[in-house]
Amino acid sequence: MKAIALHGFGSSPEKINWLIGPLRALNIEVLAPSYRDFEDGLNKVGELIKGGGRFIIAGHSMGGAIALLTASTLEGVDCAISVSGPTDRLAQVRWLSEGEPGSIRRRTYEELLRIDSRQVTEEFLRRTSPINYLRPGLPPILLIHGANDELVNINQVMNYYEKAKSLGNVIEFIRVEGMPHTPRGKDIRIIADAIENFVRRYCIR
Repeated sequence: MKAIALHGFGSSPEKINWLIGPLRALNIEVLAPSYRDFEDGLNKVGELIKGGGRFIIAGHSMGGAIALLTASTLEGVDCAISVSGPTDRLAQVRWLSEGEPGSIRRRTYEELLRIDSRQVTEEFLRRTSPINYLRPGLPPILLIHGANDELVNINQVMNYYEKAKSLGNVIEFIRVEGMPHTPRGKDIRIIADAIENFVRRYCIR
């Protein structure tokens, strides 16, 4: 088994050692591709999976959304882990756009527009929203989200969790009190423990 670890928007593999580390500690080979935007990330994950084998897909922020979408749409995924990942990308972009001028929410939205305005169209956001692909029989899913996330509204993640659970899927939701969008300090230890427990229970065969 291998794992694919995905960084968030504007980040890099070097900045998600807190996500890669717990997987490597379980003696799992971790692939951490660099990608430019959502579409590029989705394509790179698809190429890696087509190479064969079984995979755990884990991601932070945009990478978390790609992990959930991949788990719903591609064969070869045994488990998915999303940390601070949006589950309804249309609602997410609308929420960012409603941020106060100069706020981190508004600045993130404006940066998305500058990089590729095609990726914030309603059609593309609907097509790439994990919540629109929920169905029975998905691989086990772990959602980790900070109560103080300033970029992704925790309510949309809770909504995804409830819908996935109602369909009979194996899914866990861990709310980390005080954690912002990017984990730090004690958050990293909580995440590592959650990943280890989840992977041991559901992913390693």
